[in-house]
Amino acid sequence: MKKNRCFFYGLLILLFLLTLVALLAPVLAPHDPYATSLADALLGPCESYPLGTDQLGRCLLSRIVYGARLSLFSAVTVTVIVFFFGTVVGVCCGYFGGWVDALFHPLITMVQSFPRLILAMAIAGLLGIGIGNMIFALCLVGWVEYARLARSFTQSLRQQTFLQAARLCGESHGRILFCRIVPNILPPLLVQASLGIAGVILEIAALSYLGFGVEEPLAEWGAMISQGRGEMQTHVMLIVYPSIALFLTAALFQLLGEAGRDVIEES
Repeated sequence: MKKNRCFFYGLLILLFLLTLVALLAPVLAPHDPYATSLADALLGPCESYPLGTDQLGRCLLSRIVYGARLSLFSAVTVTVIVFFFGTVVGVCCGYFGGWVDALFHPLITMVQSFPRLILAMAIAGLLGIGIGNMIFALCLVGWVEYARLARSFTQSLRQQTFLQAARLCGESHGRILFCRIVPNILPPLLVQASLGIAGVILEIAALSYLGFGVEEPLAEWGAMISQGRGEMQTHVMLIVYPSIALFLTAALFQLLGEAGRDVIEES
């Protein structure tokens, strides 16, 4: 148990450092990530550019640092929205049942029947390129996972003795929902949210790579990988650097979610 907790707290420290890098991107970045200089295009690592430059002479390190800000904050925004909306819908469906469940449960099933990324691509394609449209598309397809889990957890709690006792004591539905049910289902949902952020980061990168995400010249890891494809034969590091940043960030949230789940199970 102590080993799992130490691992969990270590991951939290790494997450704090990553968040600090994203927040302090204007201070930590050695150059303006959007300043172009064709005379410095495709330079290798040097004193002025620690990771080199891209096709337009932009500093790769600066763009990766700013990419952390865009990817992290976009993923957190999506996760917070879908977590709140999905949890509210799922708890209401599981607790009240009836017409509420009859209205939302078929919708949840229908959305989950489509591959999430394909559906997000279709929505983003209809709305147009842009970070706002990308976030909106991911929110539309992401809330159902939390709604399904919250509904399932609430249904399993609804017949528990302590809830029946609360109803017999005359507690209101609002008090039962927010004081009895939500505190009991919140820990596993938070674990799912941590795991979900990793998936959202990868989805943001995938949409940007395919041209459905951020617009040029915004620094985003998936877009940077896409822009580096043309130089892959001669300057493969244009793809490797943002890929490493993307992998490590997604792996951090994945491990954090799994470690958090182990800590909760042992508590």
